[in-house]
Amino acid sequence: MTSDEKTVSRSDAWSPEDDVKLANLVLQHIRSGSTQLRAFDEAATLLGRTSAACGYRWNGVVRKHYRDEIEKAKEERKTSKVHSSIQEVETSDSNPHQKSVSQELSMTDILHFLQTYEQKFQHLQQHASQLENLNKDLANRIGQLEVQVIHPQSSSFTEISSEQLDDDSKTLFAILQRAKKILQDSH
Repeated sequence: MTSDEKTVSRSDAWSPEDDVKLANLVLQHIRSGSTQLRAFDEAATLLGRTSAACGYRWNGVVRKHYRDEIEKAKEERKTSKVHSSIQEVETSDSNPHQKSVSQELSMTDILHFLQTYEQKFQHLQQHASQLENLNKDLANRIGQLEVQVIHPQSSSFTEISSEQLDDDSKTLFAILQRAKKILQDSH
């Protein structure tokens, strides 16, 4: 290879401007909570390249130069999420005559949000505990009923009809399903 061949650049080579545009788009998507894949798609359209080429360039070259900016963008996204969560709490707890939600966050706002969150969490824990106790009680009842069905003569209980057992089983199943749904919703 001669020295002339070394200085010839490819027509499809990435320019520093392309790298900056790619980085700005990816950082914007990180800040907004969007995916890097969407950023690569948008960059592909803007830069006239494929999405895969943009992803390859970002991961192979550009990302290394923007580590601090990436961390800052992630922090901005987290701050934005906390801010929007606090706004939701304020909106649900406020009336139209109170201060505007768009005002700066104060320590009082943050503390209020955290206290509300803690109260809701404790309420859900209590509810889950109650459901667990109910579940244990019902499991014990099932055990007793099974003993009655299997050994009716050794049981100290009165005999239960198959219809009653069927009804009890259906009721128990419905309660367990509801408890399961509530536990899933609380997590």
